Amino acid sequence: MKLFHDSYSNVAPVIKVGAFAMSGDNVFDGIFASADFDAADSHGEFVHTYGVENIADSSDLNARIDEVIEFLRGEIEADEDAIEDIANAIADDECDDSFAEHLSPRSATGDAGWEMQRLRGRVAARLGFDAVEMDDEYGTSYLIVNPEIIAE
Repeated sequence: MKLFHDSYSNVAPVIKVGAFAMSGDNVFDGIFASADFDAADSHGEFVHTYGVENIADSSDLNARIDEVIEFLRGEIEADEDAIEDIANAIADDECDDSFAEHLSPRSATGDAGWEMQRLRGRVAARLGFDAVEMDDEYGTSYLIVNPEIIAE
């Protein structure tokens, strides 16, 4: 699948994982992209194209919910019930601020919804996917999480 990422830089971003792996604030540990060129083209001056095949959706994450829970145990300090609730929300793409009390967002904005999106991406990466589908303010977006995927 061809995915498009818009940027203000003519240099295509690469995926790096870690709070300070990228210059600035590495909020998502990945790159958001769209399957719609025109939607991507509304965010900057340069559109970069990525070829991504192995994309998770909510049904993929729900089918492996035990692995999602296990991964989150190492990422979040919370009791077992909260971790299971967060895992189910992440698997169902309910990335809002409902679990803010249990999260430590990377962004200076402290946005718990963004942290839920980051965790959804990390879960997908842990399960072996290259990207994960998400619904956001632009419709369906994709968070590319595999650092081996580079712009074409």
